[in-house]
Amino acid sequence: MNRWKESKALLEVREWKAACARDVEGLGIVEAVRKRLQESGETARKLGFLPASQTCPDVPCVAETGETYRTKQE
Repeated sequence: MNRWKESKALLEVREWKAACARDVEGLGIVEAVRKRLQESGETARKLGFLPASQTCPDVPCVAETGETYRTKQE
C-alpha cells in the first residue's frame, strides 16, 4: 500500500499518458510513431516553431522526419 499522497500534477500526467496510449491503441508501432510525429509537427507549427531551414541552415534535423525546428528569431 502506498503511504504517500500523489500530487495533482502527477495524477494529471498519468491521465494524459493513458489518454495518449488510448489514442494509438490498436495501431502498429510504426503507425503509432508516425501519428505522434505528425501531431508533434502540427503542434510545433501552431506554437510558432519554424523548420530550421528557414532560420539556420546548419542545424541537425530529426532523423525520422527530416524536419528541424527552432523558435522564431526576433
